[in-house]
Amino acid sequence: MPLTGYQLQYKRRMKKALALRAKADRRARHLVARLITALTQGETAADHIGRINTLYGTGMSLRTDLVDGYRLAGTAAALDQIATASLGGAPDAVFVNLPVDAGDAMFPPNADLD
Repeated sequence: MPLTGYQLQYKRRMKKALALRAKADRRARHLVARLITALTQGETAADHIGRINTLYGTGMSLRTDLVDGYRLAGTAAALDQIATASLGGAPDAVFVNLPVDAGDAMFPPNADLD
């Protein structure tokens, strides 16, 4: 049985929305990886500054407020845990069989959804 206009509209809009969700997920993974790398570099810099402070008897602060805030919040570990837990990807996209009795009345065009 051929799909109604209502059902086709749903499939087209959902396919577009799922592609947008996948793109956002890819970007988020990329940005999380970059942030974790930056925070790791901040810890390396803090270690170097600490060693230099010890060698020369100085008291330069080990971290900036920004990196220290992320460190205290456990951000790198939390982000890594979330990214690792979500490696399975998005849940399967199963298209719903919309009822035919809804008629063939399509929703009006929508700039965001179409």
